[in-house]
Amino acid sequence: MDENALLNLGVVEASHLIHTREISPLELVQATFTRIDALNSKLNAYIHLMRDAALKQAQYATDAIQRGEDWGPLHGIPIAVKDLIDVAGEPTTAASDFFRGVVAKEDADVTQRLNSKGAIIVGKTNLHEFALGVTNINPHFGNALNPWNPETSPGGSSGGSGAAVAALMCAAALGTDTGGSVRIPAAVCGLTGIRPGKGRISTRGVVPLSGTLDAVGPMARSAQDVALLVDLIDQDVLFPAGCVTHLRDPVAGLRIGVPTDPYFWRESNLEVVSAVRAAIDRLVDLGMAQVDIALPDVDSALRASQIIALTEAAAYHKERMATEPQRFGADVRLRLDAAAAFTGVDYAQARQTGREWRHRLRGLFHGQIDVIALPTTPVPALQIAGLDSVAAGKLMLKFNYPFSLSGMPALSFPVGLTQDGLPVGMQLVAPREATILQIAQGYQQVTDWHTRRPPL
Repeated sequence: MDENALLNLGVVEASHLIHTREISPLELVQATFTRIDALNSKLNAYIHLMRDAALKQAQYATDAIQRGEDWGPLHGIPIAVKDLIDVAGEPTTAASDFFRGVVAKEDADVTQRLNSKGAIIVGKTNLHEFALGVTNINPHFGNALNPWNPETSPGGSSGGSGAAVAALMCAAALGTDTGGSVRIPAAVCGLTGIRPGKGRISTRGVVPLSGTLDAVGPMARSAQDVALLVDLIDQDVLFPAGCVTHLRDPVAGLRIGVPTDPYFWRESNLEVVSAVRAAIDRLVDLGMAQVDIALPDVDSALRASQIIALTEAAAYHKERMATEPQRFGADVRLRLDAAAAFTGVDYAQARQTGREWRHRLRGLFHGQIDVIALPTTPVPALQIAGLDSVAAGKLMLKFNYPFSLSGMPALSFPVGLTQDGLPVGMQLVAPREATILQIAQGYQQVTDWHTRRPPL
């Protein structure tokens, strides 16, 4: 198999070919590093590569397959992790000046789970400093760039993970999502990415932004790959997600709630609106029933989620802001300064708003709908030149933060390209990961947006 075909393999496809000995982990990982060597200087998706360890592990994985051993569904699959997830013996910088040179003493829980299923971690990906932003403009480690157009942002904060997967520099990657940091890069990089439900995936060993809202989630090039990864890193033993089991369930009969509120449509890019509306129509063609719904409290939920996240971030960084504020990037320092002005009353009221928001959404799902569909972002990838990271955050997070506050799983997947060739993502929200992945898989079986690749 030629190198391009190797790199285009999804996780599930590559796993099958490795287990049937049609390809080897070593040739797949070698091809991945060849791709990284060709493109990372242009895209800056990785902060740190684990080349020697990964190639050695790939050789072991190849030898093991030849002996008939099976390390698990990810045996020999090259995976990247966002550089605020600990990998024992490797740096965890959080793309910050403060953590430059800090080496993790042990694996994060999600790293342990990847390793236990046979994955080969090839490197640590770039991010917006301390995950406090959506542009991935970074004064300490350089900007990650979008492979669809390197003059645009790959989103954030998990922008390096998005760029790496979209540019075929790994088969899949882990990111984190507090207010949209998996979903936004997935949308603007043409990927499928999920924020799992609250507590589904462990965050132990992950540099925090907000303990209340942080989540770890995978990004890949298809819903079936994301479903597999969710199942493999799921920490809920009593009630496992079971995403792969339900992937092939028909979507016919499910009810898709479409918000009628102008909030989601009036100021959105027309090409984004058209692509999302067309995707909803396609799901209706597959037998889903469209139900118009109202979400009048979404702006209050947005405000509350921002107060919670930024207050908790300010608490985590209190000492650093007090002693060395100049070491933060300007936009991150501005956010933390603003967060310090929130009061205990503001925080308590935000938590109450969150409880009311979750109650309202649960009411919708108990009787009216099975899933909510809306744009992931109001616009496609943003031009980096002259970009104000704070203003960009307000724009790109507005459809994501409220659903972080819901505690429910939320997924972005590709549903089109603009005339300028930039991806458009649609977001699905539902009480169960299996439901949104089942719907995304049904859509991807009859469309090809997820198979489109950047013109690199």
